[in-house]
Amino acid sequence: MERKSFRRFFIIGLIILIFVSILLFYFFKSDFWALRNNPFGSSKLNILVIGYDSSINGPPRADTIILASIDLEAKEIGLLSIPRDTRVDIPDHGMNRVNASLAFGGIDLILETLENFLAVPIDYYVQTDFQGFARIIDAIGGVEVDIKSPLKYEDKAGGTYIDLPAGRRVLNGKESLDYVRFREPVMGDIGRVERQQKFIKAMMKRVLSPDIIVKLPAIYNEAKQAVDTNIPVQDITPFMRLITDLDLNKMETVTLPGEPKYINGASYWVPDQEETKILVNNLIRSKEYIKNGQYSLRIVNGNGVPGQASKFANKMEKYGFNIHSLANADNYDYLTTEIFYYDQANEKLAMNIKELIGGKVYYLEASEGDPQGRGEDIQIILGADNIIE
Repeated sequence: MERKSFRRFFIIGLIILIFVSILLFYFFKSDFWALRNNPFGSSKLNILVIGYDSSINGPPRADTIILASIDLEAKEIGLLSIPRDTRVDIPDHGMNRVNASLAFGGIDLILETLENFLAVPIDYYVQTDFQGFARIIDAIGGVEVDIKSPLKYEDKAGGTYIDLPAGRRVLNGKESLDYVRFREPVMGDIGRVERQQKFIKAMMKRVLSPDIIVKLPAIYNEAKQAVDTNIPVQDITPFMRLITDLDLNKMETVTLPGEPKYINGASYWVPDQEETKILVNNLIRSKEYIKNGQYSLRIVNGNGVPGQASKFANKMEKYGFNIHSLANADNYDYLTTEIFYYDQANEKLAMNIKELIGGKVYYLEASEGDPQGRGEDIQIILGADNIIE
């Protein structure tokens, strides 16, 4: 009897031990879920941060748009502020202000718009409305900011009253919201972006202060209610480790290069395409992305669905690849995607692409008249298993 009881408790204990081990493995990994799904590897984690006003009539438009790029090896962080009036191409809506993409199609559309515009993948997003932002600031005990000159604004119709005197002081949630939203008549949206960047540095300094640990329960409760994000719970541990390792002296904040312009009677921030490309290369893109830029892909539509080669090319460009050419296959009966490489040195690259998109990999030995004569490194014939909606 005692032996049976011992055996039963031993089995129960073993099951509990296995269960706890699985939980520890799931929740306490040191790497990020989004990067584990990238077969090419990445030293950068890109997070889109959005603040919006939920009190306006109609769908909310993004008021604050920041792309945070974290270098996981160097423990550096780059913050790219994107003015809300930035003129971009919004899929299925044409040229418009970037903040309109949130109103047109929610978080999915603004993510697609910015990924296309900047040609980089965005791993995670974090968005909150103004009231949620104010509550979080109150939860961390306020943020100390040096206000250079008085900020005053009154809009009786909209119910907005801002009155912040000059000087160094700790701003509560409401005052912090007024500070980051204030728009003076001269600098306009760019002046507001500069204040937002200054505030973020001050907020990070506050978050990294030793006494913040006692406020963690309150911060967690507020963030859970106020923030919408796709960051999975198993990434909590690597994020906590990352935050404690960050050096504020290695934080760089920049604004999207461009200039204000009126187009058809509307004011925009028009990006400087060349400067933006250089900035994104230096601040956002990872070394793995740059490495992929050494290779060119030929994308062939083998499933017959219109536009698939172009859509797939856009997807691969976000991983840094050059697109050599697009074409239609000799028939549309390909059920499985086929990946061809012509140099044995590119076998690993072809296998990484297979891990990303599936399909089968084939090696074609180089000879005169073979497809590699066109100049591409990899040819991908899309089958019915690779259809992008």
